[in-house]
Amino acid sequence: MRSLFIKIFLWFWLAMALTGVTLVVITFTAQVGPIARHLRKVELERDHVLGQALTIYGQTALKAYARDGLPALNRFSAELEKSTGIALFLFEDGTVLAGGTGPSPVMLALVGKISSGKSENPLPSSAIDGKGYVLAMPLAGAKPLSGASTIYAVAGRWPHIPFGPRGPQGFFWSFFGLRGLISLIIGGIVCYGLAWRLTAPIRRLREATHQLAIGNLKARAGDQLSGRSDEIGALGRDFDGMAGRIESLVGAQQRLIRDISHELRSPLARLRVALELARQKNKNSPEEAAGPLNRIEREAERLNDLIAELVTLTLLESGTERLEKSQVDLSALVREIAADSDYEARGMKRSVKILSTEETAISVFASPEMLRRAIENVVRNALRYTPEGDAAEITMGRLLKDGRPHVSIRVRDHGPGVPEEALEMIFQPFFRAAEARDRVTGGAGIGLAITERAVHLHGGEVTASNAPGGGLLVVIDLPEDERGGTRPPAV
Repeated sequence: MRSLFIKIFLWFWLAMALTGVTLVVITFTAQVGPIARHLRKVELERDHVLGQALTIYGQTALKAYARDGLPALNRFSAELEKSTGIALFLFEDGTVLAGGTGPSPVMLALVGKISSGKSENPLPSSAIDGKGYVLAMPLAGAKPLSGASTIYAVAGRWPHIPFGPRGPQGFFWSFFGLRGLISLIIGGIVCYGLAWRLTAPIRRLREATHQLAIGNLKARAGDQLSGRSDEIGALGRDFDGMAGRIESLVGAQQRLIRDISHELRSPLARLRVALELARQKNKNSPEEAAGPLNRIEREAERLNDLIAELVTLTLLESGTERLEKSQVDLSALVREIAADSDYEARGMKRSVKILSTEETAISVFASPEMLRRAIENVVRNALRYTPEGDAAEITMGRLLKDGRPHVSIRVRDHGPGVPEEALEMIFQPFFRAAEARDRVTGGAGIGLAITERAVHLHGGEVTASNAPGGGLLVVIDLPEDERGGTRPPAV
């Protein structure tokens, strides 16, 4: 029920069904319309059939009475009631000749109309008394026994209403079962089409929004949506305007980054040339010039690295960096990164240790270069804050996450750690926890931000926490590429 389409469809369908049921109930209770006419027709047909049977019984009883007298009439009436449950009464000029336990006032009233000639209806007259269903009618064609003006009538009482209605529920399904089912199916088709048409522009807008969110800045709602003249059309035009504005802003940002990169790298190149010339001119006193010149070189290298990282981070955040992915042996990649980092760390009197790793190859579907940079940034960051004589530690293993195999890479340093309130912010560009990690360690605060964006683009997650005993623990979770399984979507 979270889908707007399902909600609209079911509410329309329920409204149609309730409207139909309400009309049926109103018509049924008001005794008008097709239901009332149908019920009346059923009653007339029932009385007609019962009247025919009652006429046969009455004529037989009259013959028995004419032939053998009242005892024969009583025997016939008793046998009929015993075999069929019908209490038969024969009347002569309104006077009962025979009958089971005697006629009721309701029966006498019906027969009185027949005997007095007030009822000219040749059809049976029916009513319900306290003992059952009563039916009375004249015996047409009966020969008088005592006089020319004698009127004979016959009445019968059934203990229940023969062929009676099966109750409201039974009647409803008998009369409206097939009709209601057909109406429900047709109504469902109509409501489905209406709900589909109403939600189609919303689905189109949702798809355009999704495309924009994953980095397709050219995504638009389209003329089919924005060309409408209603509120949804206005929403589509506003979305297209917003998307165009975002595309122009991101394009301007990228151009700005490229321009800044170009403008900064040009003087850097000239600075390096000037540095070499300065070294050549200061050969007479190399010891005095070595310190400042080396300092210039280091700062130039840092500035160049900062520019490269800024360009990479901007491309990752804008979603325009298209990663060329392939099968990567993550176990081998981690061991290679650890070996390279350990070699560099020896000059700083530190080391990198792999505490545990999977013996079998772990395959991921990723960009080798971007994944290397993401892991290297975490390892290099750990080395910066690891005390001299100590080691940064790497642990890797498999785990199940949301029912899917993942690989977890855990990198820990033994430095001062990070304040708890700053743990969620260390993956933001240029963020620094000044109390524990200051600029003395070097770096520009962009490496972990690049790691977070790169891991996210590979369908993974990176988290940070303070390790027990001190130090920062950074965990990278990546979905493992199962043989024959589903790979993470390419970016």
